[in-house]
Amino acid sequence: MNKFILNIALLVSLLACAFNGWAQEVKPLFPYPEIPETVKQVNMRANFMVEHLWEVCDLEKNTIDNVDSFRETFTDYISFFVLADVEKVDESVKNFVKRVSKNSQNLNNVKNFVDTEVYHPNSRYYSDDIYILFARNFMESKKVSKEAKRIYEENIQRLTSSKISSVFGDIQVNRDGKKTNLHSLDSEFTILFFNVENCEDCSIYKIRMSADIATNRLIDNGIINIVSVYDMEDAEADADIAKESKNWYTAKVEDMNGKYDMRLLPCVYILGKDKKIIAKSPNIIDLLNLMAQTANAKGV
Repeated sequence: MNKFILNIALLVSLLACAFNGWAQEVKPLFPYPEIPETVKQVNMRANFMVEHLWEVCDLEKNTIDNVDSFRETFTDYISFFVLADVEKVDESVKNFVKRVSKNSQNLNNVKNFVDTEVYHPNSRYYSDDIYILFARNFMESKKVSKEAKRIYEENIQRLTSSKISSVFGDIQVNRDGKKTNLHSLDSEFTILFFNVENCEDCSIYKIRMSADIATNRLIDNGIINIVSVYDMEDAEADADIAKESKNWYTAKVEDMNGKYDMRLLPCVYILGKDKKIIAKSPNIIDLLNLMAQTANAKGV
């Protein structure tokens, strides 16, 4: 069955727990329910915790003052999602948000937990799937403000269009004064580099890409294309485009930050031949190693 996608650090942490005790500096809010010995399968054990974890906690009437313990319990809760069945997680989150929405302080804390523990790309529980699930349920709550709902809706749209395995939307690209469309580029891989103003790390990343011998050989042999993407509102875009590597494509798009997930900088997407996103924001060492391995495999 389908499972929610979390980063590998979470999976390692979860397996280490093995559902037996919890070595934590911050204690959870309450003793967790014991999984019946008759429940053997990993997904069924995770389902049990997802379904029953909050049963003894009065989320509605009791304002939880111990925020650290509340956070610890919440992160333990979402740690089970990676092994639980999606339909059980969906049902549980819907019920959890419905309950917690009856207490404004508890609701605000949970919204903060989702932002810091799930949405932030450097968090242990970073997961677009889980963020979208909570965001959709927050949008159903009458206790969430219109402005917050607007932000959730924008984030959902941005993340949905930028998820791994989704097809990157077609854009117009240009090289040597000739315009074409991204989806018409016939290469095994396309690398999109998103230009962000005043980002020194981005500039260094870009310089190393443009100077890499293996990368340039792959471009010369039509195996990869690189597209340098600018925001239409960037006043310096045209001047910067004029300085781009001659073997790179360039593009200007409207509302770049609003359209694409750019939480992690430097922001780089790797697309497959079908223009599906296969990787996002790899570090420069990993990217250059990939280029070297690909060049070696292709004999270029």
